[in-house]
Amino acid sequence: MVEAAGIRWNAWEPGTLARAGAEGKLIFLDIGATWCHWCHVLDRTSLADPRVVTMLNEDFVPIRVDTDKRPDINDRYNQGGWPTTAVLLPDGRLLTGATYLPPDALAGLLEKCRDFYRRDRERVDDYLRNAADPAPEGAVERAEAPEAPRPEDLPLVKHAVLAQYDPAHPGFFREPKFPVTEILGFLRDAWIAEGNREAGETLVAVLRRMAGSELLDRVEGGFFRYATRRDWTVPHYEKMLADNAELLSLFASAYELTAEESLASSVRDILRFLLMKLHDPATGAFFGSQDADETYYPLPEEERALRAPPSVDRTIFAEYNGKAVSGLVAAHRAFGAPAAGGEDSLLARAERLGRFLRERMTSLEAGVARYLAPPGEEETVPHRWLPDHAAVATAYLDLHDATGKEEYLRWAEETLSDAISRLYRPEAAGFLDRPPAAGDFGGLSQPLYPFAANAHTASALLRCARAAGREDLFLIGVRTLCGLSAEFDRRGAFAAPYGSALLLYTKGNPGTACLPGDPACG
Repeated sequence: MVEAAGIRWNAWEPGTLARAGAEGKLIFLDIGATWCHWCHVLDRTSLADPRVVTMLNEDFVPIRVDTDKRPDINDRYNQGGWPTTAVLLPDGRLLTGATYLPPDALAGLLEKCRDFYRRDRERVDDYLRNAADPAPEGAVERAEAPEAPRPEDLPLVKHAVLAQYDPAHPGFFREPKFPVTEILGFLRDAWIAEGNREAGETLVAVLRRMAGSELLDRVEGGFFRYATRRDWTVPHYEKMLADNAELLSLFASAYELTAEESLASSVRDILRFLLMKLHDPATGAFFGSQDADETYYPLPEEERALRAPPSVDRTIFAEYNGKAVSGLVAAHRAFGAPAAGGEDSLLARAERLGRFLRERMTSLEAGVARYLAPPGEEETVPHRWLPDHAAVATAYLDLHDATGKEEYLRWAEETLSDAISRLYRPEAAGFLDRPPAAGDFGGLSQPLYPFAANAHTASALLRCARAAGREDLFLIGVRTLCGLSAEFDRRGAFAAPYGSALLLYTKGNPGTACLPGDPACG
């Protein structure tokens, strides 16, 4: 992330907490991203204001966090978007927070928080000593999880998803309009697994609308992150690897089922962006994102050619590259290998990337790394986070399905087994987002069972269990579904990943083994 000039930022680490407590200062937490337009605006305006700079350096302990590198912090402290600007008590508890604040508003907030804590520090500290830690979203008890996934859950997920469909401007919710790839993925899965015509027609309607909208960059390819208006106009111009990799899978699958040329055209547009802008020829991996630039992207091709393109974040993220493998495999399945074949075929690219994830981003001692920093940037990289394991294991399973090579199935087994040994909690019927670490403070001291990541992990466990004949993996996958069953109803349409896992559980391919209790074997 770009540093705001003049502010002495600290890393999120126990020493920061100790310093805040020793100096009697509040913590200012800024969560942003390299691709985030309003984060850059915050740096140029509010975080460059002399009043703000002085207060943060003298009266606060300022911490800056990249949401892609530390999703665990983001999931516990995000205030509804990026940038998140939050004020924490010295033990890491949230005092107040917002998203973007103009200079006067941020300066006023900081002054009020500083004066409040100075005036009432003794009372606040006494309260903190006696108060229980608040649980973040997702840190729920699952003691009431059913013994098996309930048959009514899948119809309820379908209803919750379709209730949010916007037929006037095909998409989900009103505005802003996001691709909501996990919701679209559920529609695809229902279409394939059940022959659900309504799901298929809804999915294709949304994909057609997106492909014909301003969300697609027709000059350089790829989809922007979201549109600010209900009719898919006025996009925010960030381009993300994660979004485009998932959209590649969706458009390729829809083309495979319909042979509709407009969907094939979108696949080519996504591949053009990924391979021309984010691809690293030296490794076969993809970089994380391309920055937003509201003056560059509206230009016609001939004028863009005269301008420097928006910068690319050259960080390589395991989770997003796992999704890229799955997208490339889906495109290969839809279009097949080119006549010449060779190392540039989509499947060959997917296999090379799968090997990179295994050889460069995975350690038997430490598990999957969250990311690889660009050369010259030395960072302490976290390992064994659940979204990474889920995406990478799914990538290996997709490669196994496409090639029949047993090494990919073995890699998936090892990745999931590592997640089970370090993150699975039987008493909670689910997986933690990250391993607990000595010195965790604030929100990180609370366990978090991320809903979508648990659903993706359950799906990977079921697939791997059936392919490898592993009853132990199957049982943990089913138990994870039970944990999701206990809480899905309060998530509305965002329960979609659980719906996809249920479809796989009840109607998925049983694979090479018919495991005890597997309803797909009936």
